[in-house]
Amino acid sequence: MKIGRTAGADPTTRTAALLDARAAALAARKAGQDEMVETAAYLVCACGTERYGLPLTAVAGVTPERPCTGLPGAPTALLGITAVAGAIVTVLDLAACLGLDRRGDEEGGHVVRLRAQEPPVALAVDRVLGIARIEIGLARPATEPESLGRGPLSGYAPPGSDRTGDVREGFSLLDLPALLARFTT
Repeated sequence: MKIGRTAGADPTTRTAALLDARAAALAARKAGQDEMVETAAYLVCACGTERYGLPLTAVAGVTPERPCTGLPGAPTALLGITAVAGAIVTVLDLAACLGLDRRGDEEGGHVVRLRAQEPPVALAVDRVLGIARIEIGLARPATEPESLGRGPLSGYAPPGSDRTGDVREGFSLLDLPALLARFTT
């Protein structure tokens, strides 16, 4: 369809022709795109120099780290209890749960409150880096626990696998039920 200016063409006809041409161009571009790809979203957190992804469906919220009230006789990974979003939650140090040292910045880190935990649980991390959306097929499963380093991990998202482009580095995928099992039973 030719859209050029023709003598005697009224503005309404010209506008309609432009809109039709634009719709055809968009339809042609959509037809050439790949199929929809199944993705999973992760909240990516740092513990020291390591990066870990928590399934976004398991995260209820993120707040700046705050002081905790320690519990006598608690394991070192259990920092204590604190109020988060109006609820008293148990705070676990993710780095300690994984056998890592926290960087311990003076400005503090973040507390990631988890969904559907009874009693309520939050994880203290050095910092939250962002949300990554990973193509399911790109995540590498954990075939051998030793191959991914320390802790309860379900896989690894390689560098550049984040479809949003917010998280460029690779990160390990946490298996939250396995991580929390020793604290909730």
